[in-house]
Parts: sequence; structure tokens; C-alpha cells
Amino acid sequence: MSHGASLGIEVLPWSAAESPTVLASVGDVVIEAFACHLPQPYIEAMVQKTSQKASTKQPIWINLEYLTAEAWADNMHLMPSPQNNGLNKYFYFPGFTPKTGGVLLGDWDEVTSNSLKIPQSLSLAFESCHPTSKKVSVFNYKQAPLDTWLDSVNQAALAHDDKVDVFLCADQNVSAATLKKFASTHSNDSAVQLIQLPFIPQEDYDYLLSICDINLVRGEDSFVRAQWAGKPFIWDIYPQSNLAHEVKLNAFLERYFEPSTAELRSTGVAAMKWGSASDWWPHLSAWTKHSEGWRQNLMGLGHLEGKILDFVKSQEISR
Repeated sequence: MSHGASLGIEVLPWSAAESPTVLASVGDVVIEAFACHLPQPYIEAMVQKTSQKASTKQPIWINLEYLTAEAWADNMHLMPSPQNNGLNKYFYFPGFTPKTGGVLLGDWDEVTSNSLKIPQSLSLAFESCHPTSKKVSVFNYKQAPLDTWLDSVNQAALAHDDKVDVFLCADQNVSAATLKKFASTHSNDSAVQLIQLPFIPQEDYDYLLSICDINLVRGEDSFVRAQWAGKPFIWDIYPQSNLAHEVKLNAFLERYFEPSTAELRSTGVAAMKWGSASDWWPHLSAWTKHSEGWRQNLMGLGHLEGKILDFVKSQEISR
């Protein structure tokens, strides 16, 4: 068992959901996430809590679904699912439209409010950066074609007389030859410098995203944080054997680039699918402006935690 006292959060092992102490204090709001169904004893305790007194309101049960830009999520968001035990479960879909549940913001604004204060975990890495370099963060899955991609970035940067510092997070799939090629400081035949980062806290990673000119991100969490950064990013979506991830990626790209020019949409989509940097490097400024607008759009929609609270309040008022 561990505690996050400063955040008011208690973290318990999954097995604790069946302990007498937990079952005796079922929450007024219960959220199940990531397709992890609640243990049956806990569900039975929810039912029992409601049936003990006629005046007792049943817990507000929310099934927090995965993030998607697919159009069907608009219609499924907050749909009630009556259970055989008398409880109602509501399906909550994070998303990018007014009809969905927004995306998680957390302490993003607090962490990134002072871009001049470099976190201690990144101070050594920043000391080796070129004063006017473009900065890139890389946090990808193993299948990402980073060797080829980095070569194309190097060629594009050389063509535009740019210097590029690339921060490699965790254990990235970069070959020894590429590490050696771009490990030293910038030279006349190399615009790229690779900088290996140590393991850093989430808050420091958020800071890194906020100051980089482009971010390579993966999965769902860093994907969302990159959008709050308001910077160009390339999303390495989690691969699925039935290629469902391609449908999900294309749905997001269609929505993300919808308000952009046809030229930026074309080059941006190609970039998201590991296209050569030579094609999209000249459009970084326009892509950055677009990304800032996308961030403002997300803020206008409301963030996930705030919208969940609004939904809970609406349910409490209506019952």
C-alpha cells in the first residue's frame, strides 16, 4: 500500500477491493478504467449500499473508456447501461469534440508555467545544447524507424542551416551506428546531436514537451501531453494485430488537421506516418501555429477531470 498524501490519493493493490475495510466504504462515485472490470464483491457492495436504505442514492458508476477521435464516440459518450443488479453504468469517452469528455489536463499549466526554470533532471542535458538549436524529444515504441527518421532530419536541417538537439527518452530503438554518428557536438556534416536522458519525473517530461519544437510521442498519455504543449508532434500509436490502430490514427489525423490548410494537412499526415523530414521541415512554423490553435480548442472544450465532475454534479442534482 502506498499513499499520495499531498494529493489526497490513496493507492491500493487490486486485491484490496475485496477487503472488508474497502467493501464497507464504497465510494459515492466509482470509476473503472482501461477495461478493468470491478471485482464482483465490490459490485455487490455497491448494490448493498443502495438497498440498505431507501433514501440512499446508488453510486455513480462510470466506465472510463479509451481515447478516440472516431465519430461513433460522440453518440456513445455518457450512454447509460442499466445492469441486472439495478445499478446504472455510464460510458465515458474522452475525446476532441463538444460531445465527448475532453482529455486529461492534470497539473500541466502549473508545471510548464515557467519555461526559464530548467528542471534539475534536465540541466546537464541542456548544457550541451546548441544555443539556437531546434529541440526534439523522442519517446517511441520499439518498432519506430528512428534511424531512417533521424537521417532525414539531419538532411533537412543541413539544407536549412539549422542545428538540432534530439533528446532520447528511456530506451529508444536507435542503432549503435546512429548513436555514434550523432553523439558528438554539431559539425559541418551533421546538424543533429543525440542527447540520452536519464529517467525523469512526469513533471519534468511535461516541461521537456513544452519547450521542444517537435515531440515524438507514443501511446495515449504522452500523446495527450504533446497536444497541451501546443507544438508539432508525431504520434507513434500502439500497434494492434487487427490494424485497428490505423483506423484510430486516421480518425485523429482527419480531425486534428481539419482546420489547417490543404498543404499542411498533406505534409502533416505524411509526417505522422514517418515521412521524410525534408517534406515537412519547411512547414514547422505553420505546423506550430496550427498546434497552438489546436491546444486552445482543447482548452475551450474543457478538460476531462473537470467534465467528469460536471457530470457527477448533474447526476446528483437530477436524482
